Amino acid sequence: MPAENKKKRLAADAVCWILLAVFAFYVNRDIVIKGLYMDDLYMWSCYGEQSLLEFAFPIGTSTRFRPVYWLATYLQMAIVGNHISWFVPFNIICNLIAAYSLYYMAKKLGPAGFPGQILGFLSGICYLVSRFAYYQIGQALGLMETMALVMALWVLYLLYRYLNAPHERTRAELIAEGERARSRGKKTSLSIRMLPCGDWRFALALLLYFLLVFTHERYLALLPLFYLAFLFRCMRERRAYRTAFLREKYGFLIAPALVFILIFLIRRLCIGSAIPAGTGGTEVTDTFSLSEALSYAVSQVLYIFGVNAGPEHLCGLPWSETPENIKLLVKLSLLPLLVICAAYGVLLLIRLAGKDREKRRAGFWELQDIVLFLGFIALCIGCSSVTIRVEMRWIYVSYAAALLFCAYLIGRVTDAVKGKRMAAVLPALLFFLYTGLSVCTNVFYRQYYPKLYFWPNQLRMNSLAEETWEKYGDGIFGKDIYILENSYGMSDFYKDTFFKTFDKNKKAEGTRVFFIDSVSEIPEEDIRSGALIVLKEVPEENAYRDVTGEVLSGETE
Repeated sequence: MPAENKKKRLAADAVCWILLAVFAFYVNRDIVIKGLYMDDLYMWSCYGEQSLLEFAFPIGTSTRFRPVYWLATYLQMAIVGNHISWFVPFNIICNLIAAYSLYYMAKKLGPAGFPGQILGFLSGICYLVSRFAYYQIGQALGLMETMALVMALWVLYLLYRYLNAPHERTRAELIAEGERARSRGKKTSLSIRMLPCGDWRFALALLLYFLLVFTHERYLALLPLFYLAFLFRCMRERRAYRTAFLREKYGFLIAPALVFILIFLIRRLCIGSAIPAGTGGTEVTDTFSLSEALSYAVSQVLYIFGVNAGPEHLCGLPWSETPENIKLLVKLSLLPLLVICAAYGVLLLIRLAGKDREKRRAGFWELQDIVLFLGFIALCIGCSSVTIRVEMRWIYVSYAAALLFCAYLIGRVTDAVKGKRMAAVLPALLFFLYTGLSVCTNVFYRQYYPKLYFWPNQLRMNSLAEETWEKYGDGIFGKDIYILENSYGMSDFYKDTFFKTFDKNKKAEGTRVFFIDSVSEIPEEDIRSGALIVLKEVPEENAYRDVTGEVLSGETE
């Protein structure tokens, strides 16, 4: 590539990255974490009370084993410190890394040159605006889902690149060529590389798989993808040398199984169980139902195509309650995708039915690529369908992979009609139309985040932080905090831990929380000293209100 063109491409990449960053912060501008809640608060309590080694490797004390994620979240909490509101920008930046990865992959899978960059940019926009991002941005533990998503996508992309790496001659082929050369009186030398034909990509994908499983155990399900890629790679060898290829590459059959066994042994030794636990403290072996799993799988496919197929507390707005104009936009968004798939299908059939042997072979290889992409999506959907419910955050990785698959189809269509400018531009225009419709529908769905199961409680914790820490700062430490009633059901763990998150020393010494039915229960000496904060619940707003001034002035009974 000429230096001038390379500079232009790099400049275009930089512009796309900046625009994606601006879009990411804009689209998530209404998501706020001011106080930790639920799993976030429990994770912080472990961070505040344990050493790095105890936190990252809780041997025998946890039902899950995610040391890669726990190391990352320990670093995350150390960076954030007592600035709890930093969790959201931290999560947005991490999600941007996922968007940039998607941009890079879609650009490589799509058309060459600037059309590929535009396609990558649109894929990044679709990813960032997706309603599936609610947990990755709105909870501190969203870091886990983002890390797992990025690693899973790179596993898929590396296996795709391994499968499509340039052909490298096997040892048998080199020996045969040497024998032919020697028979003609020519001198030859045999040189064999340790990791030829993109094998390093397979090895790197396997390493990422190992790290991925110790980020989130459900991705154990991706193991078959390695055998699928290796099988297809073998099928692309010349028939006469396939046996030689298998003999030389037998390690690629053994390595995934060894990694899988190693993962199981580590899990067994560290937590006493090799089988991943289910959602909400359940066991998959106790709750699994084939019919239910199939219905969950179907609902995930519908989610990917814009249909909220779950109940309100899991999706915000069920499809049955979605306005007709939004339903129409969702249906219209399917048309560009159908046209792209139909165009590719027709072009593929023409090649497979044609007389050109090379084109037929290339067509069969593309079928293998399609199986690899769809296999990845199916495995991700499958491993998210075996528990007691489907949460939208689990579908994010399948959706991102579907975007990559669409970029792949557009790239192949564009290559097939090269030289016909309008025909080559049409697939990209169709995807641009899909992106516009996707942005409209997902922005609409995002308005219903407050109806998600954890959102009301998160709003309450945000309000509690606003009425205490944001208002009084370090002045809350050493004071008694009285909360009128406890209709929100705050537990002892919450009242003992919540305010520690704002203290640089993680202790909040002298701060005590009491739940009372009326102001009359507050000791007179506390009122006289003024060393107290009194809060009142406002259930209709999922909030608290500071009534300390009213209590001290005697205006509140």
